[in-house]
Amino acid sequence: MKPINKKVAKVFISLVVIALVVGSLFAFVPMRFNSYTFTSIAAAINKSTDLSGGVYAEYELDGEYSTAKINNSISTIRNILEERGYPGASIYTLSGEKIRIDIGFEKATGSLKESYTLLSAIGIGTFELRSSTSEDDTYIVGNKHITDVTVNTYNSSIYVMLNFNDEGVEQYKKMLSASKTIYVYMGGQVMTSFSSENITASSSMPLSFASYDSAEDFAMKVKLGSMDVSLNSDTVCINTMSSTLSKNNFETNPNKSGFTTNITFIMGIVMIALVVVLGLAYLIWKGGVLGLFELLALAFDTIIAVFFIWAFPWVELSLSSLIAIALGYAVVLATSLIYISRIEEEFKQGKTITASLESGYKKSLSPVLATGIVLTVIFGVIAIVARAELRVFGLITCIFSCISMFNTTVMLPGFVNIFEAFNDGAEKPYRLGNKGEVKDEK
Repeated sequence: MKPINKKVAKVFISLVVIALVVGSLFAFVPMRFNSYTFTSIAAAINKSTDLSGGVYAEYELDGEYSTAKINNSISTIRNILEERGYPGASIYTLSGEKIRIDIGFEKATGSLKESYTLLSAIGIGTFELRSSTSEDDTYIVGNKHITDVTVNTYNSSIYVMLNFNDEGVEQYKKMLSASKTIYVYMGGQVMTSFSSENITASSSMPLSFASYDSAEDFAMKVKLGSMDVSLNSDTVCINTMSSTLSKNNFETNPNKSGFTTNITFIMGIVMIALVVVLGLAYLIWKGGVLGLFELLALAFDTIIAVFFIWAFPWVELSLSSLIAIALGYAVVLATSLIYISRIEEEFKQGKTITASLESGYKKSLSPVLATGIVLTVIFGVIAIVARAELRVFGLITCIFSCISMFNTTVMLPGFVNIFEAFNDGAEKPYRLGNKGEVKDEK
């Protein structure tokens, strides 16, 4: 980077301070403006049940099913939960007789309402279409006749399309011939009814809705009611639970302190702190003031990472996410070490500190960018193709890989450039060893 004078350096210092203060306020500090409360960006990031309290539900299987059918149904539930912002949900069977789901709290309101509503919908029971209110007039059964459910828009109208298999098409035709009113049932309970006078029999049935949210909600219920397994809607158990490895893992009252005292979260934060502290300590020992500038750069890196993670609403932080964050900081510190090492090499060749900073920066660009790009591609692919927690792991590591390139090619050299405007080429602050050490050995 080209040297700057003191006047320009002072302007940059002012901008850095303003950016750091404003970014920190929005990222970490909750604020209140009159009647409006602004939740910090960091607090708005969802946490999975191994880091915070959540809600669990147990559903009894309404019959005996093969492992394949149970696994297919679990996959359907997982997809729906991911669409609703719970990618870290834990779903598993209990002795082949029940399905259990653990999800974190809904964060937008800070209440249990959405979590309970979502889990209640999963246990709503089998989807059916009838020509009357009698069970004998059931023509369409979700897990027998429906192959797919989609939400479409046409001429500003919103439709849910129920797509049938061959048997379903025949049953659909019979139902339209039997009655001009179709009744929608979930778990044996009538949900709604509508006229079928203007509906023509085909391989799919369109249902019109007033809003996209109501259409999405109905489509979700049809998907759940059309799974390979049927859940007994009369025996659903839903309750709150404390986080994994909390002070009291069996605490169900979210108002008690034991509910949120989380050993897993503390362990994760300690792990991240160790990576950062040890890495910075080594950089300060090796590069003096360069390590201190990396500390400032990490403050900005953290703010940037928080904003990027928050920007993906489907992300739920878990223990694996904290491991990804620790790995991300390690990547950032490692690329900074490449930059500092190149400067040290140049300085030991007998160059002045100003020349060493310039040539060291140029020689560090290729390895820093190569490392960052390779890691970004690898973890970016994982974020795209993986599922659940592994997808979040890939995304977070990908974010930090991108940040590492920005950190080492822009921020850290920029802070050094500002410092040099006042340092006038003094060598002592950099702790780079003896000048010309390599040259003398030759």
